[in-house]
Amino acid sequence: MNDSAASCDSGELSNGSMPCANITVPDYDAASFTHVFPAVYGILCSVGVLANALVIYAVATCKKKLVSDVYVLNLAVADLLFLLVMPFNIHQLVWERQWVFGAFMCKAVVVMDVSNQFTTVGIVTVLCIDRYIAIVHPMSENRTIQWTIIINLLVWLGSFLLTIPVMIYAKVISKKHSSICMIYLDGPQDMYWYTLYQSTLGFLVPLIIISTFYSLTLYHVFQSMRRVKRKQSHWAKRATKMVLMVIALFLLCWTPYHVIQMINLGIQEPTAAFVYAYNISICLSYSHSCINPLMLLIFAQNYRERLCRHRETRSNMSKNTVKTEGCSSMSPDTTHRLTII
Repeated sequence: MNDSAASCDSGELSNGSMPCANITVPDYDAASFTHVFPAVYGILCSVGVLANALVIYAVATCKKKLVSDVYVLNLAVADLLFLLVMPFNIHQLVWERQWVFGAFMCKAVVVMDVSNQFTTVGIVTVLCIDRYIAIVHPMSENRTIQWTIIINLLVWLGSFLLTIPVMIYAKVISKKHSSICMIYLDGPQDMYWYTLYQSTLGFLVPLIIISTFYSLTLYHVFQSMRRVKRKQSHWAKRATKMVLMVIALFLLCWTPYHVIQMINLGIQEPTAAFVYAYNISICLSYSHSCINPLMLLIFAQNYRERLCRHRETRSNMSKNTVKTEGCSSMSPDTTHRLTII
């Protein structure tokens, strides 16, 4: 693709996460991209980094880790790495997309950005499957710490392998006396296949899996409720609310980004509204990594208690630790079984 490419000049944020297309640059309010959006991204980054750090601390300081702790820890690390890319994006917005960090950092930042998109969504997906196994097949012998670590390592490895196209095409392009970091594809055909590839593996497939396994989990919960004559209605309501929140959060944060990716394939001259919509969709996608840990800290009582116990004396912490079987929501009390994202 030639230098009059895409999104390269249209004021969007990402380090090339949307491939370039042959389009004309629309008029837009430059102040929005040099002040408003950087401020929003900065808030998301700050809150998300703090929240994920708290979750990592809560899990890491737990001596007796359970299966769901491993998933939560990996999810928090993936979300944290995903958010740490944001300062580079903020710098580009403030300096009108000028990339000053060199070719190696361009490739490294884009690879980290896209890889952690896949990793975050991948861990949320396998965590949904784990929730299903934990509730529907609680006596399964395959649900062990060792297997969970292997599964998470495979998710990280798979996500890294999925970024191979990004490694090939991410580069710094010189244009109009400036250097821009982007994914620079060779033509419309490549752009079509890359967008389809990213949206299918990073959104559609995980969404189908998440919806399917959470639906099966809820079905089992309500079937169990009938057998026990609704004695655990509080648990069912809590489970339903959490499931709906997980799916709604995933849809809200990622649907706009992938829809705009698809729309971009057929646009030759984007309007200013399209450019704003794209940047808002980027905000939402990053907010998923910010809201994930907040949901965990708000709804998973055991993690809140772990952080609160840090303020107490060592003796009190020891007493509380004895009373608690583990640091995960996989406690025998079924009330908390679905409090993990």
